[in-house]
Amino acid sequence: MAFSINSNISAMRANLQSTLSNQGLNSSLNNLSSGSSVSSAAYDASGLGIANQLSAQVSGMGQAIQNSNESIGMIQIADGAMSGIEENMQRIRTLTLQASNGILNDGDRAIIQKEIDTLLKSSDDIAKQTSYNGINLLDGTGGSNGDGTFVTQSGSDAQSTQNLSINDSSIASLVGTIDITTEAGRSTGLDSIDSALASISDTRADLGASQNSLMASIRNTSLTQINIAAAESNIRDIDFAAESANFSKQNILSQIGSFSQAQANASASNVTRLFS
Repeated sequence: MAFSINSNISAMRANLQSTLSNQGLNSSLNNLSSGSSVSSAAYDASGLGIANQLSAQVSGMGQAIQNSNESIGMIQIADGAMSGIEENMQRIRTLTLQASNGILNDGDRAIIQKEIDTLLKSSDDIAKQTSYNGINLLDGTGGSNGDGTFVTQSGSDAQSTQNLSINDSSIASLVGTIDITTEAGRSTGLDSIDSALASISDTRADLGASQNSLMASIRNTSLTQINIAAAESNIRDIDFAAESANFSKQNILSQIGSFSQAQANASASNVTRLFS
């Protein structure tokens, strides 16, 4: 075996092997401590990029699900309020028909008119005071553009939106005034009430359809979110058993590298002493 004084090739090789083993050891230790196999772009640049994109999709879908749930809450509040208005309109219709009874006198109709006025005010208060997060829902001023149209971001991309329009349910919009003290007023009042009830029914049907659509969107988005999260996990998460075995291997190689480097340096020292 040849010995060299000016160059210690064995030591250089041992040093390189020790450096590589230490890098592998540090990488494995970092993976174990972070629980991620792509915690740094230095280890897997493409894997990290893909995992981050998937993570962004998962987060976006989580927010979309929250948006949809909040919109469902808003819809339920609006529908409950419109149910109250609808009950009032039905009572007003009954009172208007009662006022058409020929055996009633003006005093009787005045009492009925007073109850109708009270119900109209109650309905108007409901329409003007029903709100969600400070936004009026039933007076036609809510929504993104103040026109009663509400837009919900129900998916993780810009195209995944759902629009909900809630008609103005204030009394001025639904029926105006109702005067049952005259025959003409009663006839006009019945037409207005029937039109209002039809409008309320249509709006409540739209609310129900929108709620069902949002619930379906939540189910679909949740399933997609789970699948994407699983795909991210396959890329990002480590197999602790396999990585622990790799750590043990790298640790042994690091120790062997250090021992080999020490032996190579010792051999060079022995050659030098032969000439001293």
